[in-house]
Amino acid sequence: MQITSIEQLQAIKQTEIVELPAFEDGTPFVVEIKKPNMMQLMTSGKIPNTLLSVATEMFNGKTGQVMGKASEDIKTLKELVGMMEVLAEASLVKPSYKDIKKANVELTENQLMAILMYSQGGVKALENFRNQQANN
Repeated sequence: MQITSIEQLQAIKQTEIVELPAFEDGTPFVVEIKKPNMMQLMTSGKIPNTLLSVATEMFNGKTGQVMGKASEDIKTLKELVGMMEVLAEASLVKPSYKDIKKANVELTENQLMAILMYSQGGVKALENFRNQQANN
């Protein structure tokens, strides 16, 4: 067995080009995105204390339950939206979330939800989300 070299680690593809849901006017939204490390976000303080309970539930695979609670409880809904913004900032590479905000562009709910789904399960989860949106 051979030790993995730094060069091999650097060659690992850490981002993907994906199409998120279009803007309200139909403008396509193609981005370079990466899957954030939830544990690193929690321990580095990038997730505010007020969102840690939601982040912990999501980290433990309970995103569906959080989304269900959010439809019934305004506090959970606010926490979920806050968490979606944290994930957008951690996931979007090009354009970055900071650049999008600086340009005074607001992401749609569907775009933020797609980023959330991607952050939890990668491209496969994003495809499932698209299929659900197409069926609605």
